[in-house]
Amino acid sequence: MSWDTFEYDEFSNCACGKGKVIRHMQQRDDDWNRVETSCLGEEIECTECKEKFYIQHIIRWHLCPSWDGDGIYDRVFLVPNDIEMPSVKTKKVFSFSSIDKQIASEVSLSEISESIQDMINSKYTTKLQLGCSRHIVDLFFKRYKKKSLKLIIPVLQHIVQNYADYEWTPETVKEYRKREEEDIKLNEDKIEKAIKASYELDFRR
Repeated sequence: MSWDTFEYDEFSNCACGKGKVIRHMQQRDDDWNRVETSCLGEEIECTECKEKFYIQHIIRWHLCPSWDGDGIYDRVFLVPNDIEMPSVKTKKVFSFSSIDKQIASEVSLSEISESIQDMINSKYTTKLQLGCSRHIVDLFFKRYKKKSLKLIIPVLQHIVQNYADYEWTPETVKEYRKREEEDIKLNEDKIEKAIKASYELDFRR
């Protein structure tokens, strides 16, 4: 299988209308009719705008099927030199190196204690009475592909004994999400303010 590569340019009017902004593109095609495009860079080809503006991308991601693109939504602006265009801030994706840290971040201490007793009394995962117990089993299964309560109970007992040492618990995650939401909103307000003072580029071949 081989790839054919070629480069081409796209053009947009500049803010003052007297010149252009050029985007240098690269496209790769293979024998299976797959196409990959990438931007190699942009240039302001207008003396007046080059002195007053800089180029800034506002990039957002969204979920979409593979046949419907890469999920990247990219808007490009000429931004006045005296205005800062912040980058988009997104929610933190928590990733934990061990199952105990993950459980401690999602299940409260009281629920973990109740789950231990539920698992001891039930003996089998099919007989668990509590939703939090079943949730813990699901988390364990996703990581280890096992549902043995004999393996899970010691993990929960370890969490209870060392709960104060965990950085992320439902309480600390909730507090973090609240601050994060406020920070993202403030950042979005700054982006919208900068956009209103900027010129959005519309590239065409």
